[in-house]
Amino acid sequence: MPAADVVLLPLCIGLGLVGVVVALIAFTRGRRGRALQGLAFAVGVVALYLTGLLRLVWDAVVAVVRWATGNVFDLTAWIGFGALALAVVLWVVGGIVARRTRRRTKAEAADAKGQPRVGTGPAAPAGRAPAKAQPAGRAPAQKPAQDDDMAEIEALLKSRGIQ
Repeated sequence: MPAADVVLLPLCIGLGLVGVVVALIAFTRGRRGRALQGLAFAVGVVALYLTGLLRLVWDAVVAVVRWATGNVFDLTAWIGFGALALAVVLWVVGGIVARRTRRRTKAEAADAKGQPRVGTGPAAPAGRAPAKAQPAGRAPAQKPAQDDDMAEIEALLKSRGIQ
């Protein structure tokens, strides 16, 4: 019997018995669904052992533990972890910069077309549309301050010809 089986077989038997006991307790209390779930747990643990999948998980855990203990005092591994952390930070910062650049590019394209800039940052005042020529004799109506979302919706409606 391999060393893994010495640990896994009693573990599976114990977990299977726990599942059966939980199923019996749930069944006596009238909880049929929970009883079926406990039985499924007991059968599932035994099935994992019989198919060899539990051995596969065991081997993976052992490999990860060996790898981790071997790399604790390895300078090369720590340099690699530092490089990996740097790569993650650069990836996140690059995404943020790309998102801001895309917004700025859209705003510059809107300026080139003569459309009002809406919700693009400090260059565009929030909630203000470009000044239109007012008929003589009428004072311009003072609009209440709007948030960026409403100004953006308003600009979209105006661009589609909806007042």
